[in-house]
Formats: sequence, C-alpha cells, structure tokens
Amino acid sequence: MSMSMTTSIKHDHLVNPITALEFYHTRADTFLILAGEGPFLKIFDAKEAKLLHQCEIFNGQTIHGITVRDDDDHGLDLQVVIWGRSSLTLLSRRDFEQILDQNVGSVIDSAIPVSDWILDVAISPFDAVSCVLVTAHNTVIRARLGHSPQAHVLETLHSPSRSILYSAHLAWESLSQVLVAAGTVFGEILVWQCFPSDEASSSTSRILFTFTGHEGSIFGVNISPPIIDSHGITRLLASCSDDRTIRVWNLSAESQDSQRAATTAQARETGFGENGIHTECSRSYLAMAMGHASRIWRVRFLGEQSTPLGASAISILSFGEDSAAQQWALHFETTPATSHPRSSGRLDQLHTFAFHSGKHIWSTAVRRSGHSKAILITGGADGKISSYEVTTPSWPAAVETPLPGNTSPPSPDKQGPGKQGASDGLTWGRSWEFDEILEDFALKSLVRNSVIEHPISNASHPDSPETTIVLKDGFNRYAFVSEKELLATTTYGRVLLCDIGPKMHWSEVRLPESGSGDLRSYSVVVGFPEIGVTCLAGANGSIHVYHQQKLLKLGQVEGKVANMFKIIDLQRSTFKLLVTTLGGTNVTLFSFELSGAQLRLVENGVYNLPAKFVVTSAGNINRMLVMGSRSGSLALYTSRSPESPLRIWTHPGSVPRDAITAITSLPCSDASGDDGSEYFLTTSRDGLYSIFSTTIIQDISMNAAQLMVRQVHQCAPPPRLIIEAGWFEGEKLFLHGFKGKNFVVWDETEQCEVTSVECGGSHRSYAYSPIRGSGCGHFVYTKASKIYLHSHRGSSHKIVKAGGHGREIKACAVSEDQSLIATGAEDTAIRIWQHNKTPNLQNPLACSAVIQRHSAGIQHLQWHGSGYLFSSGGNEEFFVWAVEQIPGFGIGIICEATCPDPSEDRDLRVMNFHVTALPNSSGHQKNPRLLVSLAYSDSTIRTYIYSGPDSFHLVCTGRYTSSCLTQIRHVWIKDDEANIVTTATDGRLALWKGCFDSDPRSGLPEPAQLTLVSVRRIHQSAIKSLDLMRFNDEILIATGGDDNALAISVLPISSSMTTAMPPCFILRSAHAAAITGLCFLHNHATGCREGSVKLASTGNDQKITVWSVNLDKDRRGNLSLDIKKTRDAFTPVADVGDVASLAVDNHGGKILVVGNGMEVWEVVCQ
Repeated sequence: MSMSMTTSIKHDHLVNPITALEFYHTRADTFLILAGEGPFLKIFDAKEAKLLHQCEIFNGQTIHGITVRDDDDHGLDLQVVIWGRSSLTLLSRRDFEQILDQNVGSVIDSAIPVSDWILDVAISPFDAVSCVLVTAHNTVIRARLGHSPQAHVLETLHSPSRSILYSAHLAWESLSQVLVAAGTVFGEILVWQCFPSDEASSSTSRILFTFTGHEGSIFGVNISPPIIDSHGITRLLASCSDDRTIRVWNLSAESQDSQRAATTAQARETGFGENGIHTECSRSYLAMAMGHASRIWRVRFLGEQSTPLGASAISILSFGEDSAAQQWALHFETTPATSHPRSSGRLDQLHTFAFHSGKHIWSTAVRRSGHSKAILITGGADGKISSYEVTTPSWPAAVETPLPGNTSPPSPDKQGPGKQGASDGLTWGRSWEFDEILEDFALKSLVRNSVIEHPISNASHPDSPETTIVLKDGFNRYAFVSEKELLATTTYGRVLLCDIGPKMHWSEVRLPESGSGDLRSYSVVVGFPEIGVTCLAGANGSIHVYHQQKLLKLGQVEGKVANMFKIIDLQRSTFKLLVTTLGGTNVTLFSFELSGAQLRLVENGVYNLPAKFVVTSAGNINRMLVMGSRSGSLALYTSRSPESPLRIWTHPGSVPRDAITAITSLPCSDASGDDGSEYFLTTSRDGLYSIFSTTIIQDISMNAAQLMVRQVHQCAPPPRLIIEAGWFEGEKLFLHGFKGKNFVVWDETEQCEVTSVECGGSHRSYAYSPIRGSGCGHFVYTKASKIYLHSHRGSSHKIVKAGGHGREIKACAVSEDQSLIATGAEDTAIRIWQHNKTPNLQNPLACSAVIQRHSAGIQHLQWHGSGYLFSSGGNEEFFVWAVEQIPGFGIGIICEATCPDPSEDRDLRVMNFHVTALPNSSGHQKNPRLLVSLAYSDSTIRTYIYSGPDSFHLVCTGRYTSSCLTQIRHVWIKDDEANIVTTATDGRLALWKGCFDSDPRSGLPEPAQLTLVSVRRIHQSAIKSLDLMRFNDEILIATGGDDNALAISVLPISSSMTTAMPPCFILRSAHAAAITGLCFLHNHATGCREGSVKLASTGNDQKITVWSVNLDKDRRGNLSLDIKKTRDAFTPVADVGDVASLAVDNHGGKILVVGNGMEVWEVVCQ
C-alpha cells in the first residue's frame, strides 16, 4: 500500500503591475519606498534602489493604495494604512517597525473588511489613531486603531448622496472637518465637507460644489495643499477624465458664496436628471488642457503644505494610459472684468516623463528633496518603479550641479557670453549666437572679419558691374578635445575652442600660415577625447591635429577628404585614424604615436576598397581592420593584405540595409568563444545593432586559413532610434542617436533612457562625447544658426525596480535545459528571462534580452532545445530565432527564418504551432530537421519540414470547419507518418493523420492532405488551453475551455492510430471562469509517487490549482481516471494567458503563470 502524499504550493516570485506607492521617512532619517505589488508590500531603500523586505498584506486581494502619517509626533500611533478593494489594514508604528525589521512576513490576519470598494484614505493629523476613507458610493467611514484587529472601530459618517464614483480624494482641514472631492461615473465632480464628531450618528455633511464640464467618467481628482495669496488661504482641485482633459477648479470661499443657494437643493444621486442646480459658476473651470495620447488616470498637485501663490505658477502632474507622466504649470491670469488673480488661468506643459513600457501608470508618490525640487516615483503596468527629479516652476531656478571631476556648469554670475538654459540638477544647457562668441573680449579682433564681401562678375555681360555677395560666418563642425574642451570650425575656416567650466571661455586657435585657408567652407573634424586630440581636414587633403594648445599639420592624403573615422582600442591603448577621400577607391590608415608631449601621426598603409563600397564606419577587431559601408555590408582586412579584403559580409536579405554607423569590439573579447571566435558590435541608421563573430578556420587540405563571419545577434532598441554610435562601459552597452526631433542616449543593458534633448532632429551638425566611467556626457549641436551645449550627469531617471512587459502576456515557454524562459505579450515584444535557482530577493527573474520584431501581439512560443525559439502572432508572422551565448555580452538572438508562404493580404493569425525534431537521415547533418505544424485563424493547417535558415518544405495541408483553430500538437511521429491533435472554438478535439516524405529532395511533390481521423465535442465552447504528456502506454491530452471545464482524453500509443475517439474524462466547473492555462508536472520534477501525475491549471478566476491525476486499468483493459484537486491558491496575475512548468530538481517543481504580470509558484510533494 502506497503512502499518502501531500502537495503544497507557495509563492516564489512576482513581477506584477505596481498598484500603490508611498514614501516613508524612518527615525534614522532615511527614506524608504513602499510599493504594492499584488498582495505584497515591498519595501525598497530609496537611495540605493534595493529591495529590503516584502510582506504579504492581503489574502487573495491586490493592494490598491498606501498612505502614511506625515509627522513623528506620536508614539504608538496609526502609522500606515493599506487598502485593496474592500479590505483595510491599519498598522501602528510598532506593527510597522516589526515589518521593517524583517520579523514579519505576513499580516493577512490584520485585514478588516469594509462594506464597499475603498477609493482613498487620509490619516488624521489631529489625533493619533483615526483615519477616514471614502468608498465607491460616496460614503465616508471613520476608522479607529484598536489594540488588535478585532478592536478596530469602523463608523459610517453622514453623506449627502450615494453617487457612483470612479475616484475620490480626502483632505483633513481640522479635527472636525474633512474635505471630500468625488469624481462620478457620470462625469460630475462633487465637492463636499464632512463634519465628524465623537458620535458617528451626530456627524453632518454639506455640499460645496457640483462641477460639470467633463465629457466622460472622472478617473482622478486631487485637492491641492493650502495656497496662500493676497486674498487668504484657499485650495484648488485638479481632475482628469475619460475625455482626456485635465481641468483645474477653484475651491475658494468666494466661489462658495456664489453657489450658496445651490447647496440647499437636493443632492444629486447621478449625473442624470434635474435634481441638481446647474449654474455657470458650477460649470466653469480655471484652466483646461489636453496633452496625453490616451486616457488620463490620475492627477496630483506638486507642492508642500503651504504654497505661496504670488505671480508664479503651480505645478501639476498627470499620469496616463500612454505610460507617461506629464508636468504642467498652472499660470493665473487676471481678466479685464475682475482683478481677482484666480478668475482664470492656463495650463502649460513643461515636461514629459516616459520611462515605462506598454500601457498605464497605476501609482505614484512624491517627496520634497529641496527648495525647488521633488523626487517623483511612478509604478506602471510593466512592474517597473522609476524615480526621477522634477523641478517646480514656481520656485527660483536652481544652481546647476557640477559634473564629476573639475568639469562644472556655468554659475549664474559667471556665465560669460551666451544664454543659460534649463537646469534640473541632472542636466544643464547653454546656447550662443555666433556674434556673441566673437564679442567675447578674447575675440573682439575677429568681429570685423565675421562678414566677408565676395565680388562676382557676370560672365554673360562682361561690361555690367560686379555683384557683391555678403557671406556671414557661422558654425560648421564640432568635436570634443576632452571632457573640458570643445572645438568648433566655422564656414570661413576659423577654429574656435571653448573651455567647459565654471566660466565658459571661447578663444581662437590659429592654423599654420601654410594652411590658413584649408578649412574654408568645408571641414571634417573628429575628436579623440581619450588622449586630448582632435583631427581636422579640408578640401585639399591636409590633416591638421590639435593637441596641447597647438594646431599642426601632421598628415596628407590625395584628394578631398570625405570623412575621418577614429579607431580606438582602450585595452591595447592604440588610437588610429582612417581617412577616406571623395570618390576615392582606397583609404589611408594612420596611427598616433605619443611620446611625452610629442605627438606623431604615422601612416600605416593604404587599403583598396571593393567596388561601390562607401565607408561609413571603421573599427579594429583582433588586429583586423573592419569597415562598414553605406549599404550595410562589412569589409575585413589584415595588414598583410591591404590590396583586397579578406572577407566581405553582406546582409543575406534582399531588402537594402542602411549605413553602418559604428564598429566596436565587445568587452573582455579576449575571453573568446570555445571555438576561438572573436566578437564585435555594429550599429546602423535603420535602428538596429548587431553582433558578429569572426572565426579563423584552418583548411588542412589546402594548407590555408579561411575567415568565417557570422551575425549572431540583432536587436532594435525600444526607442526606435536612428542609431549613430554604440559603446561599452564595463559590460554595459550604450547607444545614442535620434528619435524624431530628439537626441537620445540609451542604456541598452538596463533598458532605460539616459538623456533626451529636443534638438530638431538628425539633419544638423552635432557631436556627442560620453565621459567614460561617470555616466555623464556633453552634446553640442546647431539649431537655427545657434550653437547649443547640453550636458547631463547620470541617467535621466533611476530604476528602483526592473519590470517586464507593459501589456498582457499571452504566451510563455521554458527551454529544455530550464536555463531560459521566453514570454510574449500584446506589446509585440518577446522577452528572454533567466531564472535564478538560488534564493535571491533582489532579482530571481532577470530579463536578458528583448526581441522587437513582431508587429502584432504574440500568440504562441516554443523552444527546441535551448538554441532555437519559435514565435507566432498576427499578420501571419512566424519567426525562427537562433539563440546562443555570447562571451562578454550575454544572450545573442538572430532571426533565422520567417513565415513561409504568406498570403498577399497577410490578414491571418498563426494561432498556434508545434515543433518536433525528426530523426536525422544522415548523421553528419549539422542543421536540425524539424517538423513544424501551423494552425491558422482561417482553420487551415500547414505542416513543414524545416532544415536550416529559410529552408521550409511544405509536406502536408489540411482544413477544419469554419471554426477557428486554437491549439495544435504533434501526438506521435513515426517514420513518415504524423498524428496531430487540434482544438477549436467549437469545443471539439480533432485527430489528424498525415503522411509525408521525411527527406524532401529537389522536384518536391504536391503536399499531402491531412486526414481527419475523428472529432469529438468535449467542451461547450472554445477550448482555450491544451497540454499533453506520455504516461506509460498512453498519451494524456488535457484541455481547458471557456466553459470552465477541465477534460483529460486518453490516447493509446499504437503502431497505427485508431479511428475511434479516445475516452475522455471531464470535470465540470473545475474553475469559476475560463481555463486559460494548463501544464503537466512530470514525476521527475515533483517527486510524486508512481501512477500519479500532477497537472496545474489557471484561469480568469485568478486561481492556480494543482490536480492529482491517477490512471488505472482493470484486467479487461478498461481505463479509469481519477482527478482530485490537491491545492489551489489566489494568483494576483489577472487575465492569465499561459502557464508553464519550471523543473528545478528532483525535490520540487515550479510553475510560471503569465498574464497581466507573471508569477512563479513552487510545488512540493511530501
């Protein structure tokens, strides 16, 4: 008799939308970030962005809000209130400090139920134990902290109406007065006062305003802190709506007096009917703006408790469905009819912060960090928490923060010429007119030479007088000599030098007398800030070098210099210059030789170019010279064979590629691959960057060596940049380029923006120089004949917590070696994750790569081994991805093949597919031979044999009924016969048989038709999920449907499929909603007993359930199957799209659940 086994499941890790945020100031004078992620409260160190602890607050309920007490005057007072839906948790200081000390991992027993959905909570600043909360039916409830959860007291206070609300905000005005702003479903805003008393039955209320004007439901309201002006203290109200507008309303006493008669009318129960008073005053607003690209979820004022108004602006923040936060300045205007400063105003957009992916910012918090600055944190649907600094426009401009080292921005009293731009502590900017620079005391002698009169005679009329054209000097090209020096050339051939520091100082650098006109009207410059050198060239082929305050001619080429490219190798400390000429068929390579203060430019050789090869970039990889072309091809040379390239690589596709803009080696490239491969990176103007491997293969028969070049990775960063350059700092990859009118520096490793400057776009003279190792950089550019210098210190924002997909995840897959996880979502992205098997609070799921190739949401994913990933989606997209590890970089992914035989309109979805390895017909074949079956949304099936890059051979086709296919699997493949199972939206399971030629040759026959063997209706509606596994001599086919049922069909394994439909066992109402994910947990992954298999299911009821499936046969061969629920639990992942098993070892298994977020569960059998 076998021992009874028990199964337990427990939460392991969660990446979910961040639904609540708040700052907490500790007694040690440090700041913490409290974040609500699912039912868990996660506590981060705000400065270090480090997760300290997590505590489960609710059982089966997501956290929706957190509020904390602002002062530290009380001892064991009410300190933190957390709520979610209709659950409320009150935490005293002692209780919360127990959590901070990591002594408590769960407080789910402290939650108390509330009669309605909670929208907002405000802790009373006037007593130690009270708070008020407002519910979705405009009811205010007072909660009092007791010595235990059972002793907490909830008291319902008087409410003027029972309107249905979408949003609300509370503000305490005194011990006996609370101001309530309520946004209704019907587009109205009710502002009323609640007057709590010691006895709840004695409480009263009064309506102050009924604001109308929004044309949709009110998604967010926010009452301002007290505002001080010449008329006293007042407040404002900000609101946002489904109509995508932000509006600001006046809550002053004067406005109350004008509506005094209206407050005596019957309170409005809904937005319909005539039981409320509509006056012009009630409909008027101070200001309105529309700025987001989609709906706006919330607004809030950025200010402290008492904000002086004066003539300055008030700052407002808005947060939208477009995953962006916007900062607005509210300016008050005085109309001619009245002198009141709050009679009207306008909202001006100041900044847009777009630091989340996908959709939705769900939570936010603000804390003051100085007189004019605040720290804003936002939490998005992508599970990311971003922190960034914002400046309030109503305060004086801040003094800029110096950059690391001795490089400092200009101080207000020592600016020198030019205009000082905006500064937020992380960035600062300056701009100059050309004449402003020439008027500097050091350049006054040049002012009279800034305009040149150039006489031109009329050749057709020699006797006519000469025409004089006035040519005005201006900026031409830029390069950074070092992090403290900027060099600029002018159209008249001048060379100007700017010292970047506390005082911006311009001077002129004189060319040698022999080359005084070399740079007139045309110049090419390139900087080597690593060694303090800048090279300049003009139309006559002379190469000038600026070094240590001297500008000397050190080189010469034949012809007009077209471009110059710097080639640096920091590991070997080599610095080279590649020079191309206009229309030339070769290039010249120079190297710098530094000896103390002496600098020499030594010619290293002349390299012949392939036909029609226009050089756009160059690099030095493993002592080879690599050049990139305008058409996206590469030419690789050795110094021993400059006559012709050792290898030319061209893109395999027929679509022409854009110019390669940069070539650089990977960090730690000396740690090459197992086969001796070396790797380098290229960037391109089409928004892609690639990694190539070079391998030298010895041909023994010919006693020669061949160079093999492979593209092993290609990726498009999320900003969709026109990439101009890429470089590594340590193991981090940085890119810079242009997106629309903005210049963007992007951290590809951390997947975050470093800085963004609105410069007008890429068609201008510019230069960018990162200050390596510091996170800083300088960007100079020309715009409207002015020169702008922009410097940044570090990233534009800090990532407190990394996130994932910003939309619903529809598919997941785990590689066969369990090392990689792939997820695909409605945001069209595929993310590759690595799961840390050891306990790791910080980052157990680390995103290693992001694939941006699909144009529609992902439908299905599957691995073959760990070297191939397959994906499908809308628009008939089906991709084959080759995956490999790249030393010094991480995971490399390249698209090896795309969907075969697309239709002309590409209007179908590849709903599902299945890939199975075929036995190799010849053992020496390197490429895999895979059977690939695709199920399309028009009910067709296509089966291919895939044998290498873009090598698809169609072997079978089939068509189901008019119902859409939802799942497809290969059940059994033997020799040249395949047995396939499909499911559809009609709830039926279908078995197919197909014969094919497993080794197709040239002159392929017509594809065979799949034969429909049998069909059975198992579910009452669409089948949403499917998984199968071999169990002894049977195959178990588990299906989950829209009818909430779980079914298991048992298919015997035999030499030929039976025509009879296999027996099916159905468990009705297995879930309370549609079952959208199924996966078998194999015995080796769960340690469970023989004869039993575990099955995990998830659905739209947000339940993860583990089932025990027992299959028995009697002596006559009759099957009996027993399905028992062994454990279930709530998952905070909404809209579950898929589930997969993560087998860690023989002692336990893990389950990955994906949907609107992702969660890992551990399953243990004991």
